[in-house]
Amino acid sequence: MNVNRTSTVPMVIPRTNRIETARGITSLPAGKVVPIFACGLHRMDRIVEGPVRCSFELMETADVLMNAVRVDVKAYVVPNLAFARFNGSLDVLNRSWEGQEPYPTQAVVPFYETIPAPAYKFSDLLVYLGMHSKVGSNVNSMFTEAYNEIHNFRLRNRSKALYASAAQRTRLQQNLAPAFWNHEMFAHIVPDYDSAKVDGIVNLTVANGQLPVKGIGFQSTRGDAAAANITVRESGGTGTTSYPTSFATNVGGMFVKGSTNNGSTAFPQVFAELQNNGITVSLANIELAKKTQAFARLREQYAGHTDEWLVNMLMDGIEIPDQYLKEPMLVAEASTIFGFSKRYATDAANLTEHVANGATFVDLNIRVPVLNTGGVLMIIAEITPEQLFERQKNPWLHLDNNKANRPDFVRDYMDPDKVDIVTNDRIDLDHATPAARFGYEPMNARWNNKIPHIGGKFFRPVANAPTDEDRQRFWASEALNPTLGPEFYLATTIHTKPFADTVSDIAEVVIQGDLLINGNTQFGAGLIEASDDYAKVLAEVDQTRAKP
Repeated sequence: MNVNRTSTVPMVIPRTNRIETARGITSLPAGKVVPIFACGLHRMDRIVEGPVRCSFELMETADVLMNAVRVDVKAYVVPNLAFARFNGSLDVLNRSWEGQEPYPTQAVVPFYETIPAPAYKFSDLLVYLGMHSKVGSNVNSMFTEAYNEIHNFRLRNRSKALYASAAQRTRLQQNLAPAFWNHEMFAHIVPDYDSAKVDGIVNLTVANGQLPVKGIGFQSTRGDAAAANITVRESGGTGTTSYPTSFATNVGGMFVKGSTNNGSTAFPQVFAELQNNGITVSLANIELAKKTQAFARLREQYAGHTDEWLVNMLMDGIEIPDQYLKEPMLVAEASTIFGFSKRYATDAANLTEHVANGATFVDLNIRVPVLNTGGVLMIIAEITPEQLFERQKNPWLHLDNNKANRPDFVRDYMDPDKVDIVTNDRIDLDHATPAARFGYEPMNARWNNKIPHIGGKFFRPVANAPTDEDRQRFWASEALNPTLGPEFYLATTIHTKPFADTVSDIAEVVIQGDLLINGNTQFGAGLIEASDDYAKVLAEVDQTRAKP
């Protein structure tokens, strides 16, 4: 008899539906990543459908803003396996679920970790989510952890250098993270680049690794004894090395070949001379360079991962089934700009006075497949103004008659390294170090000209010019002497000068929607108010039994 007593197929149990209502209102500060809704998901839950509308209202400004004000809304699911305490191990998570130690003699990892409830406004995250707690009690850390995991995930995807900087958040950090700037016009500029990947490098085969150097030698009659084991520093090195036998050059007998017989005008004639066929280029090395360049470009899609072993496995074509559960997943996103309306005063003395309000909305349709680990669904929103960079260097205005400064087909087509250096004055002519390097861009990218033209009474020659009434029509939050660092990607400093109230949050959002969640949660039947109906009916029943 063949009996399988080690089946790994789970029991088929009746699944149920439940509703998680996404309804609320919260405010948003400028230039911050604000969580506007969050809910938990049990193990094996899935979101069948989740239409959510987010309606935004911008607070009063002195006038209609001429540069776009953008709102970006993203919905992420953070699986429980993404939390640091599970160390990316599904086995540790499963043992934690059952209250078992992950490894012998180690403490049990809590599946749901609790932290002391923060005081009011100590945790920006819970305040903006509208979640209440009593000081002195313990609350689940899942929402705080999920928010910080989302932000670090976005940092890794934007730039490795950005993730490695101080912008990276700790696991239980409670304040709001800075929003990401939308730099469409500078998306092509990078702080550095891999020249080997762009050019491709062909390895050379050297027949003799020690090339003879001619023009320097010992006098044939020199007869002093060599020094033993002298420690020296060589060119190109980082430490010291030892010579078993060596001769000092300050005792005579050491000569350098000269170009003429006049010591006052002669130049040293010291050369490394290559032998015939001493260095060769093989077809195999050329083919290797092509393949290496192709694989380096394929490797770009894994640049957000921080573990090299993981990247190596993926490059080897090895699937890692649960890897997607170890990081946040973007399940819905929408982006739009605010529309403005102007409202005039109605009293006779101030008919020309007015203020402006902005409003917009986005719709999300959230769907999530069965999530084995459970986790957190979180919707974040960030409001940022369009950065104008109005003092960019116009390539036509500053074009001179130097042929090197204009496109040239043969030169550019044959250029093996099609990369240009972007100087600081290209970004801001008022920069304190205009000739210093800002970053790198593809060759001739400056001729894709996206510079805004803001002139007349709105002209602003310097970055830190005083704000006047005309400039209140622009929300130009610009950094002085910009560099391609974290502050270029993140809204670490942002002002609210165009708003009537420069202290309070600049926007409000109303969330409306219902999430239909299908899972293993079992519900009891509906209850009615207590009554004596059962007892009264039973009293009418003859419960006597006939005796044989």
